[in-house]
Amino acid sequence: MTPSPMSRILIVDDTVENIQMLAGILRARGYPLNVARNGRQALEIARQTAPDLILLDIVMPEMDGFAACREFKADPALAEIPVIFLTASNESQDLLKGFELGAVDYITKPFNAAELLSRVGTHLQLRAARLKLQALAGKLSRYLPPPVYASIFSGEREVRVETYRKPLTIFFSDIVGFTAKTEATPDQELVAWLNGYLDEMAHIALEHSGTLDKFIGDAVMVFFGDPHSAGPRADARRCLRMALDMRRAARRRGVDIRIGVHSGECTVGNFGSEEQMNYTIIGKAVNAASRLQSRSEPGRILITAATHELVADAVPCTLRGPVELKGIAAPVTTYWVAAEEPGLGRA
Repeated sequence: MTPSPMSRILIVDDTVENIQMLAGILRARGYPLNVARNGRQALEIARQTAPDLILLDIVMPEMDGFAACREFKADPALAEIPVIFLTASNESQDLLKGFELGAVDYITKPFNAAELLSRVGTHLQLRAARLKLQALAGKLSRYLPPPVYASIFSGEREVRVETYRKPLTIFFSDIVGFTAKTEATPDQELVAWLNGYLDEMAHIALEHSGTLDKFIGDAVMVFFGDPHSAGPRADARRCLRMALDMRRAARRRGVDIRIGVHSGECTVGNFGSEEQMNYTIIGKAVNAASRLQSRSEPGRILITAATHELVADAVPCTLRGPVELKGIAAPVTTYWVAAEEPGLGRA
């Protein structure tokens, strides 16, 4: 087994002979090492060097191995580093306590070189695999709305084709005059600007607990109410707070956006096949929100009566009146959200 150059090991023991024996065995395999003589010193060195594995003696002055392990696991920067206890005791009570504190293994004294290298190699490989999986999961998370990613990795949501009906508030926006900007701006410069704009919009959606459904060119679609909901009224207020923040952010970037918001029942969930699926929403409410955005005006937020009913007690609005939306049979009553937002709060 060839160790990675990054597989640094911290030896923590107050006995010189033990340190020399461990260091001799591990250095022969090429592992870079650090040494501490007690738990307190081990914490200081670990914070400076970020080892991949800690070999921790139990009986030491100043801070024993149990106390040190407790401190390692309480520190977010050190908590994931595997700890192997070094012990002269085979007492099950001591071993159990070590595992309860978060140790992954133990090695008994006097040390057997083959056993030591085997256990160290196994836990370094496990750590490398875990770090690789975390990095891969982090990359994959960019293809999913953060709330959905979190619910999948927490085990709260199953990854299977399934849908359900749920009341949601849906947001659509697009940039006013983006076609003209496209024609007047070199492609590379336009791509950099648009990616920066969309990145800021995505961060704002996340700050307000919205589910970013998709980007459609310069358009942004976000919904509130799944996978997590604070209730239809709170979801609608969060959506309008987000809309106001997005409008301010767009203006800082020198553009205005048109915004449409509608609330209603949608079909939400995973659509597609068992091999490939897409988490999204469909239904008349989605179409209404999309059409509403196109009937809005530069820098303004247009909402339907359904959304107004949920936020009227907190959001100043003025009646625009009925508008005809493509694909919707009857005219839809609409309201403009006031230029300012007293009463919305940040809850």
